[in-house]
Amino acid sequence: MAHNKTDMAATLNIEKYTNALLFFVAECGNEKLGITKLNKLFYYLDFISYRDRGKTVTGETYKRLPKGPFADSLEEKILKPAQEKKLIERKEDKSEKYGLRNRFQTLKSYDPQVFDEYERELLRYLCSTFHDWSTDQMIAQTHSEAPWVFSKPSKALDYKESDDIEFFTEKAVA
Repeated sequence: MAHNKTDMAATLNIEKYTNALLFFVAECGNEKLGITKLNKLFYYLDFISYRDRGKTVTGETYKRLPKGPFADSLEEKILKPAQEKKLIERKEDKSEKYGLRNRFQTLKSYDPQVFDEYERELLRYLCSTFHDWSTDQMIAQTHSEAPWVFSKPSKALDYKESDDIEFFTEKAVA
């Protein structure tokens, strides 16, 4: 099912979204994985999937905020319940450059079976590609792509602009 920027809220896939969170924290987690970078990983997961297959993985809506695409439901519908269910632990640490920063640790393993083969490959690709990227690098990259460039401040990004994203192109599905 294709998603557009207006029908996303009703179609969140909580199971895939939560397992992608657990995957990103377990497999991409390092000192550079905070809340902003986590938002960017979800943005790429959904926008690349939409580009290649006409559907997202999580069903999320992303808004244009100053630091790039922001996952509208991540905090309230995914992170908080994951903490309450003891799936992840969230801590804050101080940084001279960034102030308080969020850090995550998994307390439970993700279930790879909730994803199809394409999604598992894309998740692995995103971690291997962006593992060592700083948050600033991720922000700069997303600011150069059509979904963010052609959206209005604080408004939803349009999945139809995802053709501009150049990552994971060798795996595109016909």
